Amino acid sequence: MDYIFEKNKLYNYLGTSLVNTLKQQKAYIAGGTITSIFSNNPVNDIDLYFRDEESLAELIEEIYDDSNDWVNALTSKALLVRVDDKEIQMIHFKYFERAEDIFNTFDYTVCMGAFDFETEQFVLHEDFLKHNAQRILKFNKNTDFPIVSLLRVQKYKDKGYNISKPEFLRVALSCMELCITNTDELKQHLGGMYGINYDKLVELEEGEAFSLSKIIDKIANIAMSEDYFEKPKEIKYDDVEDILDVIVKGPVRVVNIKEHTYRITKKNTLREFENEPNNMIEIDGKQYIESQKYYKFVEKRDGQYFSHYDSKYEYKFGEINVPKNEHLYFSEKLEIDKSNYFNKGVLIEVVIPYDNFTKKDSDKILANGCYVVREIPKEEYIKWTEVKAVPIF
Repeated sequence: MDYIFEKNKLYNYLGTSLVNTLKQQKAYIAGGTITSIFSNNPVNDIDLYFRDEESLAELIEEIYDDSNDWVNALTSKALLVRVDDKEIQMIHFKYFERAEDIFNTFDYTVCMGAFDFETEQFVLHEDFLKHNAQRILKFNKNTDFPIVSLLRVQKYKDKGYNISKPEFLRVALSCMELCITNTDELKQHLGGMYGINYDKLVELEEGEAFSLSKIIDKIANIAMSEDYFEKPKEIKYDDVEDILDVIVKGPVRVVNIKEHTYRITKKNTLREFENEPNNMIEIDGKQYIESQKYYKFVEKRDGQYFSHYDSKYEYKFGEINVPKNEHLYFSEKLEIDKSNYFNKGVLIEVVIPYDNFTKKDSDKILANGCYVVREIPKEEYIKWTEVKAVPIF
């Protein structure tokens, strides 16, 4: 079943811009959002899951660059941000090749629904619809965080769901199977307890041995804490690299070009930053620039190519083209849609010698010389930016 109505409803809630971004990164939405869509309840927040680390990093850069939204929380498991009026949680403790793999980490079948933005299809556990219709909780003993599952029982009961005593016992016994030997492990399993300062909760005196019994005693007094009812403080990151340093575990490709340092993204575009990451692979700047092609929309008249900005400036084959003033401006392959003249005239492909490359400024490549390689057929370049039309509910 295609669930066209539910898909249109989801797309309408997200908005065209966010839908297109999620398609580009082949992300998943899973959990409560999908449950709300199918049970006709308001969507409170969005949980995003990813196929790989680079897709997550790309999405973070996209949202961070295009907005002034606050980052609400950044933990070892997830990044919580606000985009427009939507709270979006980006999960980064694991990555998933298939939507079904996400369900293995979930606790209850009633939240085992997902939408795959690569296929633009819903993926539902075989009992997802039945158990939501019956309003019953069935527990997945393989969930990563059963303590949180125990806490979530009350949340579901408030929403009209019920759990049988045997099923509740399964949750409790799963918690008993955990081997928690230090405060870091405990924090992992307590993740998601809204409004509680975990550091104070598990704070031990210097030299004091970890003991769950001591933690249990501390919890007894937690409601008396003066900050118990306070919401988590919103955090503003001045540099997206500060966020990526927490999230990205794999090595980052870095290239130094003319006193500018760039990260090479999954889309093979350059992103400038000031502080080099701890884990990186350095790429030779000259080799990188001279292996790339760059692009520009121009006006074609009688077989000749002229600048849109200066109708008298001609881009010629077989010779180096130098600017009348300081710079010529180009786009990287997967950013041609950000050109001021996107889809106007024709697209030419150029190479830029390393000595003529100046820098990347925002989404523009600046150079003081280039060689024209060819004109790109429209049917070729349109595939680089092609995004399917988004139906609006």
